[in-house]
Amino acid sequence: MGRPRDHGRKGLGLGLRTRFLLTLTLPLGAMLAVGTYLLTAGSDEISAEMRGDLLADAVVFSHEHGPVREETAQAKTHPSGVQVIPFSYDDFGHGRARDGLVYRHESTDAAGAKSKFELLVPSNPDAGTALRTWIGMVMISVLVVGAAVALWVAGQVVGPVNRLVADVRQIALGNLHHRTMGRGPGEIRLLGWAIDRMTQDLREARETEVELSVRQRELELAAGVREALLPTTTPLVAGYDLGASFLASPRFGGDFHDFVERSDGRVGVLVCDVGGRGVPAALVGATARSTLRGELGRVAEVGEAFARVNRWLAGDMRRGMFVSAFYALLDPAQGLATVACAGHKIPLLRVCAADGQLRVVQPDGIAFGFDKGPVFERRLQVVEVPIEPGDRLVLANSAPVRIKNDAGEELGEKAFYARVRKHHTADTTQFLRALKRDLEQYAGKEGFQEDLSLVTLTRTK
Repeated sequence: MGRPRDHGRKGLGLGLRTRFLLTLTLPLGAMLAVGTYLLTAGSDEISAEMRGDLLADAVVFSHEHGPVREETAQAKTHPSGVQVIPFSYDDFGHGRARDGLVYRHESTDAAGAKSKFELLVPSNPDAGTALRTWIGMVMISVLVVGAAVALWVAGQVVGPVNRLVADVRQIALGNLHHRTMGRGPGEIRLLGWAIDRMTQDLREARETEVELSVRQRELELAAGVREALLPTTTPLVAGYDLGASFLASPRFGGDFHDFVERSDGRVGVLVCDVGGRGVPAALVGATARSTLRGELGRVAEVGEAFARVNRWLAGDMRRGMFVSAFYALLDPAQGLATVACAGHKIPLLRVCAADGQLRVVQPDGIAFGFDKGPVFERRLQVVEVPIEPGDRLVLANSAPVRIKNDAGEELGEKAFYARVRKHHTADTTQFLRALKRDLEQYAGKEGFQEDLSLVTLTRTK
């Protein structure tokens, strides 16, 4: 899943404030318009009916009324000249006193005759009931519709927020693959995209943390296995100066060297390359070392021991894995090394003291694990190499010839052999130090990218 795009505010549509304002103002404006229209139309109609009823009652009352008590002290004169005088009377039909207004107009004609017209308008306490009822109904309707609009507006605002809260709850429960719905106002969608991006970062951080944790455990396991692969001591052989050096690299593998001390006084020197890197290669190396030590220490013949080891490893190693080995069994008394090679790329290097020349010894053979028996045993060759006083033998894994300098160029076999020949006259400790120094100088800043195993012996007498 790719990283959520950061849309910013472009293309987000209406914001939360604008949407809230529009969704609340427009419906309320429409309700007010409708309510005003209903109130105006209804009140006009009700007022017309009230006026008609009031005039009809006034005409009847003016002709048929009983005695009334005018309150002349409160009389007022209308600008038209009509006197408006409050009055009260007894309404025996309802058993209570009622009031009203007398509208009186007096005039004198041209002949001096006076005339008077008056209209008695009794009050009607029920006259405004219809109007009040209508207004109440309109207001209740407006209130109900307003509540519905407010509820709808609240849903428009709170709904996206609640969905976002549910999304955040899913993420908080550890579901970092959850994506927000991304619906609602612009601010809500922008917040949703921000949460998605944060979730993506958290998921990547957690995956990185898990990967680093697994890698750290793998490195610790490989380091432990690599340490267990190395011999703890170097055998002391009378008349010979034997030594080894292991140069570790950041890339763990299963390459190793070892010594096999036999009960008959002979000492075996073993160097192995293991295909692959990491924990699988280290485990294969550990298995190969254990099997080789057991068979080479127990079986008298080197060829037979190699054949038995191959049968064991061929049945256990998965496809693509292999172990190559170079083995030299030293007979100190005879000054002779019995040598076998199982597909190892770097031959045995022998620098002769007599002429100072370097000779390579590379018996035929294929690596362990490629064949379960017949081909391996048919190809395996065992040879004997004499060791004269002052001669130096060197065994190594393939890492030294693959060292790269800062320009990416490999050292190669010839350059490695030249450095071996250059320092062969030094004692074993100085020889290993000088060879290590030369290899480190060639590697430069990058250092070694593979573990290096170097084993050497020289005959001192």
